Amino acid sequence: MDGMDGWNAVRTGAYDLVISDVDMPRMNGFEFVGLIKKDPQLKTLPVMIVSYKDRDEDRRRGLEVGADYYLTKGSFHDETLLDAVADLIGQA
Repeated sequence: MDGMDGWNAVRTGAYDLVISDVDMPRMNGFEFVGLIKKDPQLKTLPVMIVSYKDRDEDRRRGLEVGADYYLTKGSFHDETLLDAVADLIGQA
C-alpha cells in the first residue's frame, strides 16, 4: 500500500494502531500521520513511524506531525517494536 491507500483504509476501517513508513508513493508518511492526527475521529488513534531515516530532523518532524513513536529500522530489535506496541495499545 501507499500513503493514499493507508489514508483511505484508516477512514473506513477500525484499527487499534497504525504503523507507517515515511517514504511512500502518492502521500508520504509525514503527510499521512498529519492527516490522521488532524481528523477529529482519528486523532486518538496511536501511530508509529518505522523508517530507515534516522536523522534528528526526520525524527523531530515525525513527532511534530503527531506520531506517538518514531523508530528507525536499522537501530531496533523486535523487542523494541513489541515494547512500543505494548506501550501504545497494551499487552496481548
